Amino acid sequence: MKRIAFLSFNWDYEIITEYYYGLQERLKELEGVQVVIFNAFGYFYARHTPKESSFEVFSLCQLESYDGFLIQGNRAWPPEVRQQIVNKAVALHKPVVSINYDLLGAHSVGTDNYHEEYELVSRILREHDCKRPAFVNGLRTSVEARARARAFNDACAQLGIKDARFYQANWQIEAGIVTAKKMLRKPHDLPDIVFCCNDDLAVGVQQTLQAAGLHVPEDVMITGFDNRKVGIHATPRITTIDRDYRTIAVTALDTILQLIDGKDLPAKLYSPGMHILTESCGYPSTDVADVDKHESQELSLLSFYETLGNFQAAVMDAEMLFTVLENCEQFVRELNWPNMYLTLNDDYLRAAPSHSAKKYGQTSHLVALSRRSSTLRCDSNHVYATFDSRSILPHEVPLKKPIYTVCPLRHDDTCIGTLVTEGVLPVMHHGFLAFYLTMLSGAIDAVRNSELLRQMCQ
Repeated sequence: MKRIAFLSFNWDYEIITEYYYGLQERLKELEGVQVVIFNAFGYFYARHTPKESSFEVFSLCQLESYDGFLIQGNRAWPPEVRQQIVNKAVALHKPVVSINYDLLGAHSVGTDNYHEEYELVSRILREHDCKRPAFVNGLRTSVEARARARAFNDACAQLGIKDARFYQANWQIEAGIVTAKKMLRKPHDLPDIVFCCNDDLAVGVQQTLQAAGLHVPEDVMITGFDNRKVGIHATPRITTIDRDYRTIAVTALDTILQLIDGKDLPAKLYSPGMHILTESCGYPSTDVADVDKHESQELSLLSFYETLGNFQAAVMDAEMLFTVLENCEQFVRELNWPNMYLTLNDDYLRAAPSHSAKKYGQTSHLVALSRRSSTLRCDSNHVYATFDSRSILPHEVPLKKPIYTVCPLRHDDTCIGTLVTEGVLPVMHHGFLAFYLTMLSGAIDAVRNSELLRQMCQ
């Protein structure tokens, strides 16, 4: 069996789960291939620097046990940290594919940001004869933002447009709002089209201009990039570029498998995007509302909310770790999730009251299961098995499924344990898995601290 480790650190779960779904669908067509995802649950703010413990889940990836590696991250995952992993893999003669970012020694797969933006800008400027285009850039330090900005400038230059405006922002809707307010300071010299570096910026710009009495696309046209839900549900829908993250993931997986087989491939491979031309640029709408699917998702979310509320009440009132673990098992069974395994870091359980386990130790304990097991029985502490942490799960749980997801249980700097699932949980797409893990980690840590306090008082 070919084993692939996928290390991801991404703040946007709408995007990252598309990668995961792409892998999951492709693996159904393959035999003898397994992917283990290590999801560090990165989050992003312009002035935020992740703590070192944020990357500790990657220490559980035993490089020697895998045939190849996929790495996916963003600016929040420092390039030097990613590069260290690549260097270790290369030293072991293991191939690495980096998604959307160039790393020394790794092949890269992703979107050709320059080409896609250049084609979109050129097409719309020509078809609508725009003379006063503006570009709202993403984060200054982003490689992707710089490529898209360069494409805008080159397209304008190619078409002989001299009155092009440029605004520096970041990735958030709020930055789009601030930028649009700057434009409104000169109401008689507004752009006739605003190309935004992503959909969030586009929505911020569009909403602000509309609130000022302007009409889209009659007074000003707007585009984005990424085809995210925020732009899909905007009124009018944002013209954008769909990057097809599932296809990117499939391309990355196929690439790493070929590299493992010794194939000689280009250092860079691009997955084509698709231009979504919509009402925000005066194109007719071609969307058909999928009402049944939307209603099904709403019912699923309502069920999750109700079950999560019951779980929260139960674990927040718990006085013993045993009770938290029992409720955890009941919670995932009620949601009918695929096989789930909760583990606790032995270093965390053994830590003194005044210390925290900032790393995963050599030993972990399997403490909760989503389904009954004929080979595992829990003891009085609700421990099913004790095992080497880098094995992911004890040998009583053989890793035979095509895809597993390993997520960290963390509280501040403390590495509490992991949640391992077979397959990709649907709630990840809404960011709810991160919310559940945060709640579970807080409950475990609160009960653990109470137990330690009682021991000190005895």
